[in-house]
Amino acid sequence: MGILIMSKTYYDILEISLDSSGAEIKRAYRKLSIKYHPDKNPDKNSKEKFQEIKEAYETLKDPDLKEKYDKTILPKTKRKKIKKGSDLKIIINVTQEDLILERRKRIMTQRKGLCTQCNGTGSFLKKTKKCKFCNGTGLQGLALVMGNRKNCKHCGGSGNLPEGSFCSVCNGSGLYKETIYHEIILNPMSDYYILKGLGNFCYCGKAGDLIVGLNIIKNSSYEIKGRNISGDIKISPAQAILGDKLNLNVFNRQIKIDIPSGTQNKQIFEIENGGITYKNKTGKFIGKIIIHIPEIISDEEKKLYQKILSIERKNLCRTIAI
Repeated sequence: MGILIMSKTYYDILEISLDSSGAEIKRAYRKLSIKYHPDKNPDKNSKEKFQEIKEAYETLKDPDLKEKYDKTILPKTKRKKIKKGSDLKIIINVTQEDLILERRKRIMTQRKGLCTQCNGTGSFLKKTKKCKFCNGTGLQGLALVMGNRKNCKHCGGSGNLPEGSFCSVCNGSGLYKETIYHEIILNPMSDYYILKGLGNFCYCGKAGDLIVGLNIIKNSSYEIKGRNISGDIKISPAQAILGDKLNLNVFNRQIKIDIPSGTQNKQIFEIENGGITYKNKTGKFIGKIIIHIPEIISDEEKKLYQKILSIERKNLCRTIAI
């Protein structure tokens, strides 16, 4: 965002007021860009004027850039707190694989949007006027020593009222219920997403945010914690005593683990680069050993275990005797 070294502000260039809505900003840009386009305006200064108009529009059309501009460029006497609509919160269902594979998820929700008939002004004439009850401040009453002034009950804190007759579509509210669609790209590092400007609008203000929470459907025995994957590794008593080499299928990826002889129950194994790769970094696979005791064994296994038990008893007796 460039800084204009002049007395004019971006609002002056677009010939709009500080509280102009997004639709009014866009409409002013279209009008002036056509008027001063170098291909249509022979004036030698039209090219420079056109660039000013474009620069002003690129800043003011973006809510975040506009707010930053208002705070850092405009004089304090001209600053006005911009009203913001309420945030929306929704929960969507995703699977563990959705996160790992960074899949795209299309979301749909309803919000209070700007009325397209009156461009959010609430007026049949598509114009607003200063609220006479609060003199455009958006506040009512006197400031209390121990409290804050309340929003004006007539304009809702916007400082503006519809000019002339009310809009027949929104009945003067400037808002209507609309369905919005948006697509987000999932990633294993986030369990919620904040979408700026996709929440509810308020009269003569900007939109709040849409907060998308995730309900992660677990369809695997493994857990995802950021880039790391964790879970239990079930082995038999024989594998724990003698050791073994395992190939685990973890979210369709093969992870090799060497189980040393004498491995203990609940022993932890960490495999570097066995987790999820995200932004060129790969996490770990963290496995906890669970020695699984079979409830049903074959006759052959029973005989072998009986033999082992017999040997253990002999060794125990020999130890006691010593």
